[in-house]
Amino acid sequence: MRRVLPVIAIVVVVIDATLLATGVIGPAAALALFLAVEAPLGAAVVTGYVRRYRAHRASTDSRRDALRALAADDPYLRMITFELGTLASLGRWIARRPDVPGGAVPIGYSLGTLGMPAALAVAALIELVALHLLIPWPTVRLVLDLLGVYALLVVLGMLAGRIVRPHLLTSDELVLRSGPHGCARIPLDALAAVRLDRRLSPTNAELVSEPGREILALPGADGTRLTLALARPVAATVPGMPWSSPPAREVTEVRLHVDDDAADQLRAAVPSPAGRT
Repeated sequence: MRRVLPVIAIVVVVIDATLLATGVIGPAAALALFLAVEAPLGAAVVTGYVRRYRAHRASTDSRRDALRALAADDPYLRMITFELGTLASLGRWIARRPDVPGGAVPIGYSLGTLGMPAALAVAALIELVALHLLIPWPTVRLVLDLLGVYALLVVLGMLAGRIVRPHLLTSDELVLRSGPHGCARIPLDALAAVRLDRRLSPTNAELVSEPGREILALPGADGTRLTLALARPVAATVPGMPWSSPPAREVTEVRLHVDDDAADQLRAAVPSPAGRT
């Protein structure tokens, strides 16, 4: 039931706005319909979230951990978190503030991977302009313009996420990311070997099973260029749909697309000189 109530609330808002925009009902009737339906639904939804937050808070160390656990437990909150993370990436890109903590070395992976997001951004912009010119109804045109601008911002945020959220190399671990999604945290003493290894597939982030090994693949548009052999398994995930919770699997090998200068940085991070190949 907790997943049905937000859907009902959204449907009622859309219907109410449509009836108001088309002149079927006036502002007073739209407000009355909104209050009569949305107020009880909103109260029920908020009460459910508060109850679940308190349950998570009782088993976590901080409010932030409780909020993260609540978001991970709910598909709607996962979607909101995805949207906020995407917009935050765009803000970091504009402000030129990459998400790199102090003391960490950024390992870039955006080179050669921005073609598709850039094409989507151009397509979204063309669609926005075309709809604005073709739709004759001012209210409908305004609503579609706002939706189009927001969609364009989300696409630009996805583009920015690959730039401002690189992999991170710290003094004791390698943090692998795909935009705002954290894929794996690999202790440096678990790195057995780093080798140049050109592979043309896959071209999407995947968890791949091969005989005798599980592989985390984080490629670019033309595949991967670096393979990390692990001395012991580590947990890994790949980004899925915004509302889904991607399952974690243990992997013993990682295949990466990285920028030109990142290979030497990763090879130097292997504790044993014998492991640098």
